[in-house]
Amino acid sequence: MIKGPFSYSGNKYRIWNKYLKPVMHKYQCVHEPFIGSGVCIYNSNGGGQGRDINPHVVVLHNVLKDPGLMDRVLSTYAEYFPDGCNAKDSYNKLRDDLNVLYMQHGLNNENAHMLYILIQMSFNSLFRFSSKGFNAAYGEKPFDPGRIEQHIKIAQDKNIDVVYGSYETLDLSKVDKQKDIIYFDPPYVASKFQYGGWTDQDEHTLLAYITMLDKEGYSFILSNTFAHRGETNDYLIEWSKAFNTYLIDMSYNAWAARVKAVEREDTTVEVIVTNIDGAFPELVNAHDTKYKTDPIF
Repeated sequence: MIKGPFSYSGNKYRIWNKYLKPVMHKYQCVHEPFIGSGVCIYNSNGGGQGRDINPHVVVLHNVLKDPGLMDRVLSTYAEYFPDGCNAKDSYNKLRDDLNVLYMQHGLNNENAHMLYILIQMSFNSLFRFSSKGFNAAYGEKPFDPGRIEQHIKIAQDKNIDVVYGSYETLDLSKVDKQKDIIYFDPPYVASKFQYGGWTDQDEHTLLAYITMLDKEGYSFILSNTFAHRGETNDYLIEWSKAFNTYLIDMSYNAWAARVKAVEREDTTVEVIVTNIDGAFPELVNAHDTKYKTDPIF
């Protein structure tokens, strides 16, 4: 069960495990222009390119290739949590010490091991920074060094290249049109998971970029939402009609596709859009008229 080396907002492990796995395993490399925790790259056959505009995310992925990472993780944990007692105080001390280094040097290969420990033990595994550094509170959670060790091994075995930058910096010359797939998981305009200042114009520019990729012969999958709590992404709905678009039903915000009216207050219409024909035969066509609901269409 490869969930990514660290927890991150919008982690796609559940959607990968439930829907994406059989499709993506047909491809050699999975390229993630919004990598986040990198679930799809780490689960891929051969790795791929990752991009992210959060520099902390990039550091956490790249430090996995440092041969001294695991030793630093284990020795630091033993130093700060020698007997398992007073774990909250130890957590706060480790957080304070990381932030001293962070304010001096930023997050880098020399201190990222401290953040790996903190994220796992933080409240809800939060990965949260302010102008003064990492600020997530202690969450009374156990530390699992095996998760880090597992991803170190994967980073050694697969060709994973994570670079700071937007999706437009993806090196298309390194994407094999026959063997690779590009997976987009941007911030959602119509969702409570919206982050990073993502705007309608950003959404339009991204969809135009994906249209270009389709015309050039690249295979893609896009995860997104048509609607959430009364907010709709009308532009996405219209754009997606040119491709194969499927409804997905996830436990964290399920939508009953087979009923005509949805009673749930926190309704989310989550979709997968792809130019791969027949990729998700078990899923419902999002544009099939018999599944349309008044709040959305």
